[in-house]
Order: sequence, then structure tokens, then C-alpha cells
Amino acid sequence: MSSEFFDAIKRGSLEEVQNLLSTNPSLIHEKEKKLSPVMVAAYHQEAKIADFLADKSGNLTIFESAATGKNNQLARQLARDPLLVNAYSDDGFQPLGLACFFGHYEAAKYLIKAGASPNSPSRNALNVTPLYSAAAADHVKIVSLLLDHNADPNVREQEGYAPLHAAAQNGNSEILRILLFNGANLNLRSNDGKLPLDLALEAGHKEAAGLLREGITRRFRAKRLHSSH
Repeated sequence: MSSEFFDAIKRGSLEEVQNLLSTNPSLIHEKEKKLSPVMVAAYHQEAKIADFLADKSGNLTIFESAATGKNNQLARQLARDPLLVNAYSDDGFQPLGLACFFGHYEAAKYLIKAGASPNSPSRNALNVTPLYSAAAADHVKIVSLLLDHNADPNVREQEGYAPLHAAAQNGNSEILRILLFNGANLNLRSNDGKLPLDLALEAGHKEAAGLLREGITRRFRAKRLHSSH
């Protein structure tokens, strides 16, 4: 029944999840590849199901609280054990990274205040920082929050992509502007040699590409002007 339960979560069938759980309440404690039902729902972008399961679970982990934006739970957990703020989940993510990826601004703000490191990468194959996660998931306010708390705009993930690459690929001009204003390097290349501009062009994001071209031209001119003196 547990595979049926997890399949229903991934399909986004809240009614089926509710029915299966009412028939067998112990399913809430099952795991799939070390992930709880709450985390499986969150990773499959099934926010309503994640919220429902979080409420049913009652006793959430710090990671589940961060991934679902349950600030009251976060506060209680960190009051009991402040070191949890920079703990790593079984799949290698920290609470702040999860809150940032899933778009929970208040949770991210609370975690930073509680001592979460904005530049700490995940301990898994992705090697992503909270800023990269927020940029990749298009969370503008969280990108600004992290930069306001000294997040490095040029930090790289496993494949050498920086937050600017993620914003360029998504065509998010607002995040591009924020990153550039805070010192993001337009000329950073990924491990496969790609600039943020290349990703914007490949994805057909004209406004983002124009913004990046303009930035490259402006910096090139400034560099030439400086070297001529």
C-alpha cells in the first residue's frame, strides 16, 4: 500500500491520499528513498498535499517545517535545539536551502535570523547554495533577502553554474537585475563553457538576453576606459 500512497502523492491526487491515509494512518510514517510523505509531496510541487500531510504528521522534522513554511514549528524546533538551523537532511539539504527553493520567505527570514548560513552548499550531487535555489525557482523576494544578508552572488553549483545562469535560463529579468546590482559576474562560464547570456539566448528569452548584452557592453566599455588612463 505504501507504493500506492506515494504514487497518489506524486500524481497530485489529494482525495486518494486522504482516503489511503484514513484507511491506514501508519502510512504517514513510511519513507520512499529516505524521504517522508511530506518531502515527496514538496519535491513533486504538490503544495496542497504537502500541507495536508504536514498537518497530519504533527511532529515534523526541521526540514519538513522549512519545506512547507511552518514557522511555528520551526520556532519550537530551534528553541529546543538551535544547532538544527544548519543541520543536513538525509538527502543533503539544509533548512534554509529548502525554505528558499520552495518559496517560503518568512521561514527563510526566520532561519537567517536564527543563524542559518546563506552561503552553505548542499551536501549532495547538486552542491547548491540557498541563493542558487531561490534564483532557479524564481523567488525574487528571497533572492533579495539572501543578498541583503551577504549571500555570494557568484557562488557555483556542481556544474559550474552561478545564480545568474539560473535566472538567465528562466528569463527572469527582475532577478537578473538584482543579481547584477549586487555584483554578479556576467562573464562567469559554466563547466561546459556557457555564459548566462548563452542560456538566455538558447531559451529564447529576448528581454533577459538584452539585459545581459547591455551589461557586458557597459562593463567592457568601462574596462577599456579605465585601461586607457
